[in-house]
Amino acid sequence: MMSDIELLIEYETALHCAGIRRNRTIVEKLLNPAFYEVGKSGSSFDLNSIITLMQSKESSEGEIHSQDYHCTALSESVRLLLYRSAHRHQQGNYSDFCKRSSFWVLNNDQWQMIYHQGTRCEAFEIGENISTKRSAINL
Repeated sequence: MMSDIELLIEYETALHCAGIRRNRTIVEKLLNPAFYEVGKSGSSFDLNSIITLMQSKESSEGEIHSQDYHCTALSESVRLLLYRSAHRHQQGNYSDFCKRSSFWVLNNDQWQMIYHQGTRCEAFEIGENISTKRSAINL
């Protein structure tokens, strides 16, 4: 059985995958109806606007690199997940370095992200890419 942090990393990194991001059924299982995001641009999104944005975005060249995950239990049913991310281009270079935070709530035995924020940061040393290590999502 997976620990909370393993499960939340699996769900978080699934949302890094373009195929998952365009699957409304899966996204609606992973995001709480009260979902809210403050993006790295400073723009804000609710559930409907983020789903529309995810479905309209074309797959970009490259992938999301994520590392340095840390999970804090704030209560029995609330977790704070922190990590760093960068965009890895096909040529192997990195850009868009960010610190990320996600609040996850347990809703009817299903963890759902209720809040996410990305904050631009200085470039950091690239470590192990957790995004590419995830298994198939199991909801």
